[in-house]
Amino acid sequence: MKNARLSVVSGLFAAAVMAVSAMAPGTAAAAPLPVVGPGSGFVTTGGIDDLTACSIAAVGYDDAGRLVALTAGHCILRTGLPVTLVGSPAAPVGTTAVGHWGPDYGVIVLDPTKVTPVSSLGGITVTDIGIGSVGQPVCKSGLGSGLTCGTIVDTRGSDLMSDAVTVWADSGAPLVAGTTLIGIASHASGVPLLSPTAYASASESLHLLSASGAPGAGFRPV
Repeated sequence: MKNARLSVVSGLFAAAVMAVSAMAPGTAAAAPLPVVGPGSGFVTTGGIDDLTACSIAAVGYDDAGRLVALTAGHCILRTGLPVTLVGSPAAPVGTTAVGHWGPDYGVIVLDPTKVTPVSSLGGITVTDIGIGSVGQPVCKSGLGSGLTCGTIVDTRGSDLMSDAVTVWADSGAPLVAGTTLIGIASHASGVPLLSPTAYASASESLHLLSASGAPGAGFRPV
C-alpha cells in the first residue's frame, strides 16, 4: 500500500512538473499576427503634428517585392512615420513611404513579419485594379463609417464621385465594383454626409505610382 501511495504521489508530481513546464514563458504559443486588408484602420504617430487616422484601400506587393498598402495621399503627412493598426497591439507594423496629391494616393511599406495581409475584409474584396464609370454600383469600407454602398454619380478630372457615404477617418478607404478596386476615398465634395465623396482613380493613381518608381510601383493585390 505504501509503495502504491508513493507511485501515485510520484505520478502526480511528474504531471504537475509537466503542466508548469507547458505554461513557462519560453514555450508559450506566439500571438497571431494582426490582419491587414481593405478597409483596415490605421494611425500614424511621431510628433504632435504627425497624428492622423485613416483607412487602407488594399494590400499587395510592389515590383521590388515589398509588402505595401495603398491609402490616401493626404494621410501621409510625411514619410518615415510609424504606422499602427487600429484595434491591434500598439507596436508599429510599417512606415509611411509616399504621399501624393492630384490624384490623392499614398503608400505604406508594411513589415511582413508583423502582419497577415488579406484581400477580403469587412465585406470588401480586392482582386484587381480597374476603371469606374458613371452609374456603376459600388461599395466602400472604412474606419469611420464601415461598409456603405451607392453608385458613381459623376467624374471630376480623374476623380470618381460617389454617394457611398464617408466620414472622417474613411480617407484612404477602397471603392470597389465587385472585387475590382476603382477608387481611393479622398474628400467630401461639399457638406460631409450630404454631398458625394471624391475618390481618387485607382488606375490613374497606380499608373503614376508605377511611373515614379517609388515604393508601391507595380502594385498587385495579394
